[in-house]
Amino acid sequence: MGRFLLTVVIIIYMNFVSFSQNNDRLKETFHEAEFYILYEDYDEALVLYLDLYNSGIDNAYIQHRIGECYLQIPGQKLNAIPYLEDACKDVSKSIKEGSFKETKAPYRTLFYLACAYQTNNELDKAIDTFKKFEDLVSAEKNYNIDYVYKQIQSCNAAKNLINAPLQVTEINVGNKINNEYSNIRPVISADEKSMVYLSRLKFYDAIFYSKKEGEQWTTPVNITPDLKSDGNFYTCFLSADGKTLILYLDDEFNSDIYLSRLENDRWTAPQKLNKNINSRYHETFASLSADGKTIYFVSDRKGGYGGLDIYKSKFDEKENDWGVAINLGREVNTAFNEETPIICEDGKTLYFSSQGHYNMGGFDVFYTENIDGNVWAKPVNMGYPVNSTDDNLFYFPLNNGKKAYISKYDQNGFGQEDIVMLELNTSTLR
Repeated sequence: MGRFLLTVVIIIYMNFVSFSQNNDRLKETFHEAEFYILYEDYDEALVLYLDLYNSGIDNAYIQHRIGECYLQIPGQKLNAIPYLEDACKDVSKSIKEGSFKETKAPYRTLFYLACAYQTNNELDKAIDTFKKFEDLVSAEKNYNIDYVYKQIQSCNAAKNLINAPLQVTEINVGNKINNEYSNIRPVISADEKSMVYLSRLKFYDAIFYSKKEGEQWTTPVNITPDLKSDGNFYTCFLSADGKTLILYLDDEFNSDIYLSRLENDRWTAPQKLNKNINSRYHETFASLSADGKTIYFVSDRKGGYGGLDIYKSKFDEKENDWGVAINLGREVNTAFNEETPIICEDGKTLYFSSQGHYNMGGFDVFYTENIDGNVWAKPVNMGYPVNSTDDNLFYFPLNNGKKAYISKYDQNGFGQEDIVMLELNTSTLR
């Protein structure tokens, strides 16, 4: 009997030790995942949260984190829906984020779920969920209720735009450019003979350069070493002649605009533009007019109308440098964010992306026309299917808007995001 009791005690002790060790491992995994969330590394965080979920830690807090991660990973946003739906069954105003013991989800989980529904074109569900979120947080000061209202308006706009589609022909640029990685931010010369783009390789973001011979793109060359990049330079614009490349450098605290030139078939080390363009705030995009005398760029510097605004600067021949920046004004810029402005060859038609104006959700592509000086016409939404209920950024127009290059997820593509060329019937624009 004594030996039997001893055996039972040993088994209980071993189970306790095993449970304690496993619990310690789960705690460590949780805190590591929270660390990745803090630094917005959603891919790494997702792997860890899924490990916790599959280990039986499937409470509302973990499910809300899984949904949050999926929402931030292009091409995987719809995977967020079932996790967020479950998490929304147990939300609380007061939660302790970063605590392994927390089991409830925060109120903002409803907002995430509404965004996921919106991305999946479940627009009525999205509207209902945005309204539920609004009811919960309307008295709170920590939430931007105006943005919630804007998303509801966007859902209603999406219904109208989807019912009146633009005529678009989509052509994948092929497997010389596209592969198993995400290939994004394509910039193209006016004759469509040169292309520079960003490829998200396994260990770093690389910049590639390709020339077109006949109707085929040549094998791309990795020009990241020429640009002295550690993976933090991003393509913005290629001049009409294909010899001037604009990039932005992104670091943890700032982002600035740089310029590289093609000399003797090699790209020069990028040079930072002057203080009229770059500030101590974030400059995230720039492009040139066809004559190279005007630069359009994006900044969140003080004095704007919202978050990121679009500015322009003319080249000062006397100073041999860029002049004082001018905000394009409230007709173009909104209380939200504007991005990726590119002026057409005609020098009048400006394409850009915006979270404001009449849009379908997130960023939509718009165009506006210069009336006189710094007076711009009311922006027009490019419509569906150029725009969707997800973010639509980095639209590179050519031939005065009759063509454009973008990157997108395609189930029939070569991998993750593919670069595609669009041919548009602009007469169907409204």
